Amino acid sequence: MDAPARQSGPALGAGPDPLGSGPARFGREARHPLAGRRRVADMVASIALLVLLTIEALAAGWGIKLMSLAFMSCAAPGNTCNVGLGDSAVTVGPILVAVVLVASIVVCVLRLVRRRLAWPFVLVGMAAVVAVFFGALLLVDSSVTHGI
Repeated sequence: MDAPARQSGPALGAGPDPLGSGPARFGREARHPLAGRRRVADMVASIALLVLLTIEALAAGWGIKLMSLAFMSCAAPGNTCNVGLGDSAVTVGPILVAVVLVASIVVCVLRLVRRRLAWPFVLVGMAAVVAVFFGALLLVDSSVTHGI
């Protein structure tokens, strides 16, 4: 009763694929996943950079919201302000930062799950957050015109 069940055919993976459903059938090539120390290094670097990206995104979002203080000088004599442009930059800026953060996290996690190199995508996300911050700064600065 305790005897193991016997297989009545070739072992799995032995011989040619009888159904022709292997990787060659669907046009896929075998990938060489990251293994060993490279895999661990990629995982550690990706997680550390994701933490830094989250901190950077929080700082950039709050910084963009604080740019609305630039409109306090609109009441000064000789100053003019384009409130619509500045307000839209202050409103849309943190939303774009959040979208970049979420997209970077999703892409990085998907690549880590598939055992592909992920840390360069986090660096691209960090650069995109910096670009959004400076774009919002440029728009807010151009919406306030200082007089005399």
